[in-house]
Amino acid sequence: MVTQSWRDLRPETAVSGETSGTTRYIDYFQVRQLHTLQRPMTEAAYEMAFLVSSQVMELCFGLLCHEFGRARREVLADDVPAALRTLRRAVAHLRVLEATWESYEDMTPSDWNPIKARLGKGETSSVHSYMFRHLVFLLGQKSPEMLEPHRSTPLIHQGLQDALSAPSLYDEVLALLQRRGLPLPDSAVHRDFAQPYVARPEVEAAWARVYHDEALADLRELGEALTEVADRFTRWKQVHLTVTMRTFGAKPGYYHTPAVDWLRTGLDQTVFPELWSARTIM
Repeated sequence: MVTQSWRDLRPETAVSGETSGTTRYIDYFQVRQLHTLQRPMTEAAYEMAFLVSSQVMELCFGLLCHEFGRARREVLADDVPAALRTLRRAVAHLRVLEATWESYEDMTPSDWNPIKARLGKGETSSVHSYMFRHLVFLLGQKSPEMLEPHRSTPLIHQGLQDALSAPSLYDEVLALLQRRGLPLPDSAVHRDFAQPYVARPEVEAAWARVYHDEALADLRELGEALTEVADRFTRWKQVHLTVTMRTFGAKPGYYHTPAVDWLRTGLDQTVFPELWSARTIM
């Protein structure tokens, strides 16, 4: 008699809406589908942890895009209290995202090499995470060249092009500051959103005023919520760098680019830059 494994329950045998022999919990969370999505290619001890943690990261990227998109709409509607609640939820999600590294942060090169050998060179780089690219675009880190890895998938490429050209969350926050009477130049608010954001001294001065003026206390709270978002996102990137150094060393990454150096460069890209630099003049 052959015993059926839980991994033999393929998605096609657990279609959405199936109720026979299941519970509402199983159907609502699509549990049977979830547990068929991990297909290890090796016997490496860390591959399952790598697979599941990476899938959880992707889900977190999508969740954060949902929250930051919502916060952007709330800021556009001048609803600062609602945006604050949304951003505080997002900070909690970012803590979860950072924790996903823990399942395999102690992986060594000898643990990683068998997995990497089956994944191939370049084809499975994290630069292919289009949801992560949506996330960083929402946070204001625009980079037109990062659309290139997705050119072969037109639907994804178009979605990223739309996200690149749209105002980021920070762009909408700056527009809110201008609507509230802060002297921001039009060049900071009305610009080509597809281009990387360039920090401006006028924006820095505006944030310093927000932190000193009690009449703008709600905007100060918004600034602090955004600072916490930036801090938590940077921590995730720092752990990404450390895990890569530990498991990968200085080997070339995507299309022979130096992976560690590329990640280290990303750490220098500050999210919401004037919220940090303004602290020097406060």
